[in-house]
Amino acid sequence: MEDRILKKYLNLLYCITFSMILLLSAGGMGVSTAHAFFENQARYAFEQRWLPMLSDESSQKRFQAMRAFLAYPEWGLPVLRNSLMSPETENLNWQIVMLIGMLGEPTDVPPLLKIWRELEDHKHSTVWLGAMQRLYWKNRISGGASPKLTSLTLKYLEKDQGVQTEEKAAAIQFRIDNPERSARFIRVSAHFWKTRIQEELPPKYYWLPPGGRIEANLQTRFSAVEHTGDVRLDFRVWEVGRAEELLHKTVNIPLPK
Repeated sequence: MEDRILKKYLNLLYCITFSMILLLSAGGMGVSTAHAFFENQARYAFEQRWLPMLSDESSQKRFQAMRAFLAYPEWGLPVLRNSLMSPETENLNWQIVMLIGMLGEPTDVPPLLKIWRELEDHKHSTVWLGAMQRLYWKNRISGGASPKLTSLTLKYLEKDQGVQTEEKAAAIQFRIDNPERSARFIRVSAHFWKTRIQEELPPKYYWLPPGGRIEANLQTRFSAVEHTGDVRLDFRVWEVGRAEELLHKTVNIPLPK
């Protein structure tokens, strides 16, 4: 049923376009004008009809809207991308992200990653990460040199003098360089040992541009076990979508006096 509605709607646009071609040609105007008219009408249909329908309560209507975007990506994909750039939070639904993951390009990963980081609700993180991973591997160039960990330090942060606690506040500061001419999508993890709770920080995701670098930090708190003068840090980097590690560095860090 929904396929017939979609085809009927688009056939109507084609009929209007054909009529416009005849009228504009008779008036001395080119076919390109009619084509531009049709593109505007198609864009309007995706913006005003199919995009809002992706959030409809009816699963049948949501499916119908998704079929429209999948059938005509040349008109639908720009609308999906523009919707994510909108500050309106209701536009950030998982159906839009999933469709971009199916129709987009690797260049869509950095803006998706930026928006995902800024979201307060990570309920559909698997959809976001799955979409970005799919886009990344779409034109992934195999082989080449691995990223290089060029700096790794742990900086203890000043604690509140009014609070008596053995808990240490620290920031893991690191720099990773990409010697390759192609981008790398990486996942970073840090794991502390010789602490009361063997703490593993939540993974963080970064986009390494071709020939570029990232400088970032991971903030954490931990309490060292008694009778030790240092803690151990395992710092690991993976390429998103692969199980083997790209980088693994272990350092023993003295505790502050």
